[in-house]
Amino acid sequence: MSSFLVWKHIGMDLLKGYSDDSGTEDAEQCVENDEESRSAVGSSKKTELNSGGHSAIDFFGLNDDCEEEPEEPPSKKTKEYKIGSKGSNVQVEVPDSDFWKNFTPPDDLQEYSGILKKNKDQHLHSLEGKRERVQSFQQNCAQQTKRRHFNERGIYEQISHSGAQGSSFRTCHSQKSPSTNVEHTQRQLFYIHSKISPHLTKTSNIQNRYPQKIEREVDDYKETVNRVVWNNPPYCHLFLSASMDGSVRIWNIWTQLSPCVQSLCVHKRAVKDAVWSQDGRHVLSCSYDKTAKWIDVDKGSVLSTFGQSSFVTCCKVHPNDPHLSITGGQNVIHCWDNRHSQSPCRTYTYKDSFGQVQDLLFSRDGDIFFSAGDEISRDTADRNIMAWDFRSTSAISNQIYQERYSCTRLKLHPTSGHFLAQSHGNYIALFSVNKPFKMNKAKRFEGHKLSGYSIGFDISPDGSLVLSGDSSGQVFCYNFQTGRIIKKIQTGLDVVMDVSFNPVLSSTTAVCGWNGKIQVLS
Repeated sequence: MSSFLVWKHIGMDLLKGYSDDSGTEDAEQCVENDEESRSAVGSSKKTELNSGGHSAIDFFGLNDDCEEEPEEPPSKKTKEYKIGSKGSNVQVEVPDSDFWKNFTPPDDLQEYSGILKKNKDQHLHSLEGKRERVQSFQQNCAQQTKRRHFNERGIYEQISHSGAQGSSFRTCHSQKSPSTNVEHTQRQLFYIHSKISPHLTKTSNIQNRYPQKIEREVDDYKETVNRVVWNNPPYCHLFLSASMDGSVRIWNIWTQLSPCVQSLCVHKRAVKDAVWSQDGRHVLSCSYDKTAKWIDVDKGSVLSTFGQSSFVTCCKVHPNDPHLSITGGQNVIHCWDNRHSQSPCRTYTYKDSFGQVQDLLFSRDGDIFFSAGDEISRDTADRNIMAWDFRSTSAISNQIYQERYSCTRLKLHPTSGHFLAQSHGNYIALFSVNKPFKMNKAKRFEGHKLSGYSIGFDISPDGSLVLSGDSSGQVFCYNFQTGRIIKKIQTGLDVVMDVSFNPVLSSTTAVCGWNGKIQVLS
């Protein structure tokens, strides 16, 4: 203790000598430090006396091993339990807390561990199921993005993924599969679309108007599109197209998915004509492969095949009997029953040739139908448009159209007792559906040009408008009462091959072009 005090006085003398140049403030600080050191000495004396005379002061931090370790809090202390299980003793260390004081270990640890393992397995299985669902959703999104990317380029591939309303579907494809011509689809096609349903409930007749703008354009075909036809209500959100690439495609432009909802590649050659059945769920198509096929649109399968000896260039379904249909070939017309497709149930021929049948048209009751042939001679024009008795197969009249122009398309007026014929004389002629089927020479719809193309036309559901295609890419709108041109619509197509009015929407029209484009005007 005496040595410590000596060193202390020596240090104080040195500090006083060092602080000669410092102010009074430093001197006061030294005094305070002196008092603090004296108090530390007093406490060290007490500690030395309590420890039995041994010095325990760590003034310069040299006696670290003499420090006592801090006492551990009670919450961190452990308590040992001996848990007895079957055949062995297990010693488990648990915290010494109030929670574990009343803990009673289970008697059978093996059974308890089995329960924990079972719960863990169930949890892992649930996580695995969620992971699989997430991966499936991501794959479906990637496939949908890929499908849209390919559709924008006009390339088609078969993709099956989850689409709207939880159903899988197939996109259009341009090349046929070697094993099957049609890829089955589960995409829902036949339902009442939200765009159509408000117009189905209206009791009054809709006043049709001519279209003014292009609502949608589809550029998926590489070949000419010969025909576009809207479906019958209530499924008139769908329309079909028949193309020279041998396919019949079903379209729905009011969807966020692919507008091509079904592709029916059931023919080996170009498809010339196609029509809907009365129920709107089947399609009758005819082709240059000398066959006509009755197709189930929802399943994409062929129900019946009607074979002929010549090209089949037109077809129509009987308005009253959904099982009967007629097809036109070279100098012959056949009637088919789709329940017995091995041979035609009726055959219509004439003593003279009338050429390749361009179009067929039923009367409203279905007892009479009309045909348009393409055979024209220098001195006569009979057998151009002929009337036939459906039941007896006899020709009623062959002197309906006397001018030396072939007719490409026939249409029945929806409200009056007339039918119209598209003539290669660059006009649409008007005829009576009753005997003697006289032509109205006082009124015709002229102004558009055909230029040798098989261009079609259509009549609005209320009968007030007549729309015709044109070889210059325009759509001519005529007033039925006056026969005058109301509007010329520029479509941008090279040749407008066909026009079809929607049966419910007042101004929606589908048109197709020689370059393979399809447009919906509204």
